[in-house]
Amino acid sequence: MTLPKLSSNSNIIKFLGLKKFFRSHETGVSRERIEDFKKFNKLINYGGDEVAFDILGSLNFGQATTDSDTDIVMYTRCEEGRMGECGLENCYKIALFKHMFLNLVTFEHNSQAYKLEIVDCINLNQLEKDIKDKNADSALLIRFCFYRSICRGVNRRLLHKYENMISENLPLWEKISESLEECFEGIIKSSQHTYSFHKYAGRLADKGIKLPGSMAEKIKDYLKQ
Repeated sequence: MTLPKLSSNSNIIKFLGLKKFFRSHETGVSRERIEDFKKFNKLINYGGDEVAFDILGSLNFGQATTDSDTDIVMYTRCEEGRMGECGLENCYKIALFKHMFLNLVTFEHNSQAYKLEIVDCINLNQLEKDIKDKNADSALLIRFCFYRSICRGVNRRLLHKYENMISENLPLWEKISESLEECFEGIIKSSQHTYSFHKYAGRLADKGIKLPGSMAEKIKDYLKQ
């Protein structure tokens, strides 16, 4: 079991459909970078720690190029059961994992190494507590469900436990779903979101792949243009 489908939200359904189309034309760079995350995940697990990722941006759509930055959400369990939010300024694990990952990237790709941006980090200790407390107003819990609904995951098996806990509490999920819809409405209206779709279409055109008219119309409909 994973998070229930957001079948009542047409915007998210449209988003996932568009992502599926672009992912069907995935770049070699995208495949290489996903493999980097899989290798890194095995390295961390071998050391007895836990880490998972959600991929954002062009890599989420399979349209990363050598010039693309890589934006991710990191999931880990803060040391000694520490609760609350975690970030570069207050959790040594994040800085350590980022340093280790960049070392791996430099080793694997040398001159083609790329930037890594950790845009968010979810403390699994706090996530589990908020789910058990049925805290539908938890910003951390809402962000988790948002990322899990639209992103491309690495080591999703680690996250399934928390998805299942949410799915088993229908009233909690229904309240969270309302917040997710509000989040998505805000994203669609952003100029950056519109630019991203034009950028992905342009990258297909650069490879000689013409965007089908039906898909162009679906993008316009999704962006409400």
